[in-house]
Amino acid sequence: MASPMRFSSCSLSRVLGVACATAVLALQGAGHGFAQNRPAERASFFSPYSTTSQYFRDKLALKPLPPVRLRIDPAESSRDPGLLNYSYSQFSNHVRAVPLETGLIAASLIAVGVGSWQWGDSKFHVTREGWFGRSTHNGGMDKLGHAYTTYLIADLLAQRIRGNVGNGAGAEITGALLAFGLMAGVEVLDGFTRKYGFSREDIAANAAGAAFAVARAWIPGMREKVDFRLLYTPTYMERSGVTADNFFIPPYRRSLYLFAIKGSGFEALRPTPLRYLEFHIGYAARGFHQQEQALGHPKRRSFYAGVGL
Repeated sequence: MASPMRFSSCSLSRVLGVACATAVLALQGAGHGFAQNRPAERASFFSPYSTTSQYFRDKLALKPLPPVRLRIDPAESSRDPGLLNYSYSQFSNHVRAVPLETGLIAASLIAVGVGSWQWGDSKFHVTREGWFGRSTHNGGMDKLGHAYTTYLIADLLAQRIRGNVGNGAGAEITGALLAFGLMAGVEVLDGFTRKYGFSREDIAANAAGAAFAVARAWIPGMREKVDFRLLYTPTYMERSGVTADNFFIPPYRRSLYLFAIKGSGFEALRPTPLRYLEFHIGYAARGFHQQEQALGHPKRRSFYAGVGL
């Protein structure tokens, strides 16, 4: 069993890359309430973003919309996502409301794909990657990475849709559809690389991440009770010789994906100190990378369980 003290939190999935980091941190911070402390200072910090976002939104809007909101009430994202009454007109209005955010994420993915994944160096081909077996390239960590990235993008876009339109009903559905579309586009372009190829398993993992984002809004109380997280081990805490691929993105061999069940999400525990406790269930794979194998590290797939604060 892995020690819960070994890992430190990371806000982004590795697949978004360095190019997307600043934009996602800024947008996610704006959408999750950085403005609640020192409102004037925080509002000033995010003013260039909100002004730019509102400018592009208003250029595409079919009718006047209220000013962009940086801070979204968490309870607003926990309401019925409008699945049964969702319509194409809602989707269309939501997409028009977040052109800057969607464009930044798409541009970042394209920049990473062209620069790091060698898109275009092969004819289109389909590959069968498998799931979590010992014969796979990453022991299933890439599949969890796809699911987590799609979920992260979906949640981020849903938050900004709610902040950019007057009525955010169905925002989680639109966010999930946009996120799945973006990641499906990445997978199609992966089909034009010798190293990767188009993977049906990756598409399924993307769909799972998008579905989880909708489920957190659809199932009452789930957003407050359950988180999907990426944890990583800093280089200085890792085994000798296992280093990062670059200065920011944690490689799969130093990552762990987990679900956190939060005590604060249960009404009975909120008045008690138990609200600070979390129960973690996760998965990690080691020894699948060439660098690890060259150092003699065996392949190892581990389930993780722990209690956190």
